[in-house]
Amino acid sequence: MDDSSSSPFLLGANYWPARWAMYWWQHFDKSLLGDDLSRIQESGLKIVRIFTLWEDFQPRARKVSSPCLDHLVEVAEQAYGRGLAILPTFFTGHMCGLNWLPPWTLWAKEGEAPHPAFSQGRIRRNLARNFYEDPEILEAQVLLVREVSGALKGHPGIWAWDLGNSPSAVVTAPDNETTSLWLRIMTEELKSRDETVPITLGMNERNLWWDRSLRPQEASRHLDFLSMQASPYCSELSSGLSDSCLPPFLGILTQWLGEKDVLFLGFGVPTEPAPEPAWVQKKPVAEQPVSEGTASEFYQSVLDRLREAGMMGALVSSFTDYEHGLWEVPPLDEEFLERHLGIYRRDRSPKAFLSILKEHGTLERHPLPGEPPSWIDIAREEYEEDAKLHIRRLYGNYREHLGGG
Repeated sequence: MDDSSSSPFLLGANYWPARWAMYWWQHFDKSLLGDDLSRIQESGLKIVRIFTLWEDFQPRARKVSSPCLDHLVEVAEQAYGRGLAILPTFFTGHMCGLNWLPPWTLWAKEGEAPHPAFSQGRIRRNLARNFYEDPEILEAQVLLVREVSGALKGHPGIWAWDLGNSPSAVVTAPDNETTSLWLRIMTEELKSRDETVPITLGMNERNLWWDRSLRPQEASRHLDFLSMQASPYCSELSSGLSDSCLPPFLGILTQWLGEKDVLFLGFGVPTEPAPEPAWVQKKPVAEQPVSEGTASEFYQSVLDRLREAGMMGALVSSFTDYEHGLWEVPPLDEEFLERHLGIYRRDRSPKAFLSILKEHGTLERHPLPGEPPSWIDIAREEYEEDAKLHIRRLYGNYREHLGGG
């Protein structure tokens, strides 16, 4: 990963199947998986991000699911057989507006949290125990890391490990020292199994400005490379659903703050669905999905800019749109736009912009720039004094630099 001048620009996808989405591990199907992985391979993608849904993989603090471990090994086997590599994500965790958590990670009391928990098949208002500092949770996390990495030890289909999907949306550590200790414990456990497999963690834009979040500055001391993801349709900075300036801006800022390679771990735009059945309820949303033509412009612009900025590569937010049956259960009963984020439609046909992904999958990565871009006009120390103020101002600088995006 050090020789960026001669590396491919990596492309991949976040994966849930169209039929089951986050309920996949409970309904694992080898043939369905094989068909999906074949389509991913035919799309020119190389990396498949797999989410080990925490409750499914660890139903009890001292119990890791053997069937789920077997399923994960099957995923690695089938991916490798198609020339793909997987990026397993631990402690998932936050996904589509809900925190998917085992019941033993929740307090008995209810309270106000930024995102509700989903546990034992229903939405709950119970607050999550802090897994950065709770001794029982820490011990359980080490067990899960040990069991998963042990099951996949030495497998050639593992590209890297991911320690979480937007974990700051679940809980936050009381201070940077606690965060650093948690990262050290988890990375040392993984490296003890195989020090050759790199480790990252899926951050989002709040990690760049929220003081209580896990920030690139701390994460880079423990991780082999940094990861950022962005959803323009739910960003505090975005100018709209198809804001193609936001992903590269966040990636460049992550590079600058963490002083390390960055993989863009998730980006996409929801596209207009085909005519829907009469029973489908139209929930009011601030913005409607865009046309596939607009989406094509978005993907072209984002990928060009990420590559020009020296990113390692990029993963699209979702491999596929989701089938109607999932629209009646959480989270897709409420998350209207998440239904239509795929690069494939529900009927398994590719969307218009798939050719853009295929083209970028043949390109080389640009070398990392030697200096920060001119629109970053302050020192890191000054940025950290009021990160929320400066990130907004710098985003204005970046858009002006691009001529409005």
